[in-house]
Amino acid sequence: MGYKVLFAIMIGTIVLGTPGLSNAFNIILTSDQIHEANNYGRQYKGPEIFYSDVVRPACFGDFPKGPGGVVMSKYINVAVTSAMKALKDEILTDEEMQEIQDSTAFKVVVNITENIQSPEDVQILLIQGSNKMVPMTTEAGMKYKDKRQDVIGFFPYDMIDTHTSTTTSIIVNIGDDQKEYKVDFSEIK
Repeated sequence: MGYKVLFAIMIGTIVLGTPGLSNAFNIILTSDQIHEANNYGRQYKGPEIFYSDVVRPACFGDFPKGPGGVVMSKYINVAVTSAMKALKDEILTDEEMQEIQDSTAFKVVVNITENIQSPEDVQILLIQGSNKMVPMTTEAGMKYKDKRQDVIGFFPYDMIDTHTSTTTSIIVNIGDDQKEYKVDFSEIK
C-alpha cells in the first residue's frame, strides 16, 4: 500500500511540475506562432505595443518611457517589429519573419539616460541562479529626442534557461552607476 501512495506522489509531482514549462518563451516558433505574433503586432501602432498584455511581461523598469528595457524573445521580436512597421503603414515581410525565426540569440534592449560614447560603455549582465552571462555583442539602438538611448545586448539561447520560473536579474552598469531589474522568463511569450 505504501508503494502506491509513493508512486501517486511521484506522478503528481511530475504532472504538476510540467505546466510551468508551457509558459516559457520558445526558441523555435511554429509558422502559426509567427503569424499570430505578426497579427498581434499589427493591432498596435508603434510604442503602444509595449503596454499590451503580451509584451508588457517582457518589459522591465520604466521602459519604454525611461530607464529599463525589454527582453526580445522571438515572439516578442516579431510582435514589436510588426507594430513598429504598422506605425509607418508597412508590414513585416516573410524574409524578416524568417530572419527572426533563424536567429540563435535573443535581444535584451536597455533604455538608458546617461550619455555614452559607445555601446561598449554599457555592460549588460544576466544572472539566472548561479549562471552569469554577458552578451555576445552589444550595439547601439534607437536614440530619442530627450537624450535617451537604447543599447542592445545579444544573448545566445543556449546560455540561458528560457523555461525557468525563477527570477532572472538584469544588471546594467554604466561607469559607476549600476541598476538591477528582475524578469521572470516564464511570463514572456
